[in-house]
Parts: sequence; structure tokens; C-alpha cells
Amino acid sequence: MTYPLIHGRRRGGARLLVGAVTLLTLGTAAACTGSSSGPEAQRTPTPRASTQPAATLAPRPAAAQVRVTRVSGTLRARDRKALEARVGKVVTTYFDDAFLGGDYPRSSFKDAFATFSPGARREARGARELLTNQLLGPTTESVVPREQTAYLSVLAPFDAAAGVTARVHLVFLAERGERADRTVTVDGRLLLTRKPSGGWMIFGYDLSRSSTAGGAG
Repeated sequence: MTYPLIHGRRRGGARLLVGAVTLLTLGTAAACTGSSSGPEAQRTPTPRASTQPAATLAPRPAAAQVRVTRVSGTLRARDRKALEARVGKVVTTYFDDAFLGGDYPRSSFKDAFATFSPGARREARGARELLTNQLLGPTTESVVPREQTAYLSVLAPFDAAAGVTARVHLVFLAERGERADRTVTVDGRLLLTRKPSGGWMIFGYDLSRSSTAGGAG
């Protein structure tokens, strides 16, 4: 079966559907500058203004947050925690391989879909411009994650998770040296199922990607 892939330049989406999911990436990078002055002491000359440039605070990376928010069926609390860890690892591995990790500048994203099923991986390779940071990779010096969230809807008909829809939200800042920085937003859904050998894999996606100039979004 062939699934439609929708491409865009500044904003676009890619789909491989057997369900639906959302991965949203919004972020802001804040820069702070400051100076201080105090009262002049008696018979003390006025201090000279500093010629040093004001310090700029680097944006802080945001850690991933993964949480089960809905269960269709029954899932014990300890099993929810275990599922959050296992599915979260699959989702964040995709984020890292496709967007956040690697040595920048980079143009190769050949391992971006390692956590996908074989069929989903084949389809995703045709949409690398949307599903990875391939467009900005060669001109990016470093990447700072601003938001990473995954909210999990779980199908658990027999007291065990059988399928997961991850509503994901990712935002990162692409720092590009002398070029204008870009804030990239990816949003949509990831569909996960159990692997025959155990663990979880992504078998479907419905994602969109957009980017804006600068560090604020």
C-alpha cells in the first residue's frame, strides 16, 4: 500500500498513516544582558564604564518529558512507568538521530529512522527534508532542544499495552554562526507497536515541520 507524502518548503508535512499523531516543536532561545551600578562614595571618582561586552546567556537544553495521559483498557501504575521509559526511549532516539544529535555541521541523516519499522523506514527515507534536519544540517553549528514532550495514549485491552499513539512536541534552535539562527518546530503523531523480538517501534507517523528566523518562537 502506498501512503501519501506531503512536502513543503518553510512548512510541510509527511504522513504514513494507520492512525494519527502530533509532534509539535516550538521553542524560544533567550539572551540576557545586564549591567549594574552603585551609588558613588564620597570623594570617590566616578567609575568608568566598562568596555567589555555584556555577557549573553546561552539557551538551556530542555530534557524530554514523557507521560501516559490516556489508557483504553487497564494498565497498572508500575506498568505505566515502565511504558513511559521504553516508549520514551524510542521517541527520543528518533529526535536525537533525526534532529538533535550528531556532529554539526552535518549532511548525513542515514540513521535517522533506526527506531522505525522496516516499512515505515522505507517511506520515511523519501521525506528526509521534513522528517530530519537535513535542510539546515550543512549550515548548522549546533542544536539546542527547547521543548521535547510525548503524551501517550495507550491501548491495553488485556492489562498490557498493545499499541501507543504518542502526541509529541519538539522545538529546537539551530545555531548557525554568522547566518541567522532558526527555530524549528515539528509536530504531529507517532504510532508505535510492539516488535516481534520485544520492545517498541514506530510504524506510522503524521508529522509537520516549520521553521522561523531567530531564536524566539
